[in-house]
Parts: sequence; C-alpha cells; structure tokens
Amino acid sequence: MSASSSRSLGARLRSTTGLLRVLVPRETRIRYRTSLLDVAWAFLTPLALLAVYGVVLTSFGVEVQSGDYLTSAWIGLVLWTYFSTVLGSAVTSLVGSADLVTKVYFPREALPLATSGAALLDLGIGVASVLVLFPLRGGTFGWSALLLPLPLLVIVVWSAALAVLTSVSAVFLRDLVHGVHLALRVGFFATPVVYDATVLPDALRWTEQVNPVAVSIEGVRAVLLGGSRPDMLATGVQLAAGLALLGGAVLLTRRLEADVADAL
Repeated sequence: MSASSSRSLGARLRSTTGLLRVLVPRETRIRYRTSLLDVAWAFLTPLALLAVYGVVLTSFGVEVQSGDYLTSAWIGLVLWTYFSTVLGSAVTSLVGSADLVTKVYFPREALPLATSGAALLDLGIGVASVLVLFPLRGGTFGWSALLLPLPLLVIVVWSAALAVLTSVSAVFLRDLVHGVHLALRVGFFATPVVYDATVLPDALRWTEQVNPVAVSIEGVRAVLLGGSRPDMLATGVQLAAGLALLGGAVLLTRRLEADVADAL
C-alpha cells in the first residue's frame, strides 16, 4: 500500500469515527424521542417473544443442557433481537437518506454503522437483564463469565459488517430490503434462539458452526450456563471472518461512492 493510500485510509477512518460520535447519539435520540416507553422497548420485544415461544416450547417439554430453559431462551432472544434490529434498520439507511447522500459528501458507511452503534444500547440493556436473571434462576457466576465479551464481540462485528454490506447493496438491488426481512424471519427458526443447538439432528449440526449468530448465542450460553469456555475455534474463525467482511464492505462502499449517489 502506497503512502498516499495509507494517508487516504487514515483520513477516512478519522472522518468516519468523528461522524459516528455525532450520528450514534443522534440515531439513539431519534429512535426513542417520541416513544412513551423509551428504552423499555429493549426489554419488551424479546420479552413478548419469550412469553409466546417459552410457553409453547415448554409445554412440549423442550430441554436444554443447562437445565434452565428460561435463561437459555432469554439469552437467544436478546442477541437475536439486537442482530435483527441492526439489519432491519441498516438495510434502508442509505436509501432512506437519499436527500442527504446526494447533497453532502461524507463516508457512506457511517450511516449503517451509526444504526449498528445505536442498537448497542439495546444490547447492553439486554445483556444486563441476562446477568440479573441468571442468578435469580439459581445460577452462579464462575471464571468463565470473564470470557463473555468474546461471543458478544462476534455478533457485534458481524452485525456491523452486514449492516454496511446490505445498505450499500440495497441502493442497487432494492429487492434486497424485502430479502433481508424475509431472511430474518427464516433465520429466527434456523438459529438456536429459543432452543438448544443440541436438539439439531447430526446432519444439521454443521449449521451451528457457520452461523455467526448461533456461535455467539451458544458461546454466551456456554460461559454463563455451562460454566465453560465458548468454542474458541469457532469464535476465533467467526470473529476473523466478520472483521474481514467488515473491512471488505467498507472498501466496497468507498469504491461505489460515486455510483451510490447516481443510483439514488
């Protein structure tokens, strides 16, 4: 990489970081500005799902390795809600801001990354609720709880990467917006959100390793409910792949900047 390219990338990174300091708080305020329940929605969405699926699946005798289905399902719902919120909002972040994108120059990836950053508040509240529920359900924290940031980092990185990639792709493929929402609906059932990955038949167990959301959910369950390390190989691979995808998505956005403005 030439010196000029390095300076260009460095300047872009500084510009994007500066924008995010402004856009993330702004996005957070916009999300809750007219909401009567404010950040309580971070609890209500997964809680409503837990009330429905928890009652139904418990009645069918669904079991988990930890023995505590409620905490296991809550972990899955909190992480899935964060992931689906980021993608569902970010995929239209550039298309929905066409007036701004076509009139003012700024690093385009800042918009989907701001959406991802604003959702971190919901994730933080959700994880805090898990840490409160866990001991109330009879759990005890062990040394493995110190590894909790690792599986959480997987879902944060992948959410940001897919947010940037889908947002710029949706500018040219408008049907992608509907495709993302359909994929999220299907993905909810294809991912061990309200069930344990151990219930998957052997022929489908490989899906747990290639699905970054599943790796993150099962990793959190392992460090809290299982009192053990997450699958370090799967976690490391998914984290590396997510970082690579995030870098590639940012570079793609940079390459397509002029085309994005024209397409909008």
